[in-house]
Amino acid sequence: MSSYLRCRGNTHTHTTVSDGDVPVEDAVAWYKSHGYHFVVITDHNRIADVSGLSTPEFLVIPGCEISLNSEDKPVHVNALNVQEMPKCTPGKTIAETLQKEVDATRDFGGVPQVNHPNWCWAFTHVQMAELTGCRLLEIYNAGTDCNNFGAGGMLSVEEIWDNLLTQGMRIYGVAADDSHHFAREFWGRVSPPGRGWVDVWVPELTAEAVLSALEEGRFYASSEISLSAYEVTNSRISLRIEQVDDFRYTTTFIGRGGKVLAEKYGTDVHYDIRGDEGYVRARIFSSNGGYAWTQPVFLE
Repeated sequence: MSSYLRCRGNTHTHTTVSDGDVPVEDAVAWYKSHGYHFVVITDHNRIADVSGLSTPEFLVIPGCEISLNSEDKPVHVNALNVQEMPKCTPGKTIAETLQKEVDATRDFGGVPQVNHPNWCWAFTHVQMAELTGCRLLEIYNAGTDCNNFGAGGMLSVEEIWDNLLTQGMRIYGVAADDSHHFAREFWGRVSPPGRGWVDVWVPELTAEAVLSALEEGRFYASSEISLSAYEVTNSRISLRIEQVDDFRYTTTFIGRGGKVLAEKYGTDVHYDIRGDEGYVRARIFSSNGGYAWTQPVFLE
């Protein structure tokens, strides 16, 4: 993707328009001053006014988090790049509610992103199995209490993702801040910015280009790790990790059913495609505790 720009952004941000602790302008300023190229403002059931906040170097995309409840569980879907609040009411089931949120987002010209399924252990691949019209799933939510990694017999969100991919769904994994707290110390049960993001490859920094890259899987998700190169050919997947200090890196290539296909060490790694894997994606782990996830390469 050498002919594209690599742009960093966050797709899940709250402000004082709903339950964040700073105004829109302050949230935007934080991301702009910390090396990001775009941010989506996604307040709960409200559209924040972001007019006049974008510059040629930094893009502010409007949106909202459609926040409903069904079967006594929170069912939240981000509507990315919508100008007004999508009209939506809960369904009788979680599966019906998810579909209504996705459809409402599309009806209002936006791109849907299913958020934090493990928050309150709300739903899994079972409720998402028949979902249509959605290409984005939040596989890592850096906010507090989102249970990304599972435990105690509960699935991690990565396992939920693999189950959906194995069932044939073409859905891409997003990491996001779900930032609420900019104006307090970043410790304890808080949701600060800067801990989950996507790097997209785009021809230009516009909302249309960013959303197209997300829906086409031209991005990776991260909680710490940056990739300086990523290439896919008919026979090989190659990636290069940006070295930080003396950190060590393990890259795990994963296929159908969550099967581990290979494990590689170092900053320059590759996987030779056999053709029978169903899909191949990579998870990179840092000795410092950070992760990055590439999108699945689907094999027919």
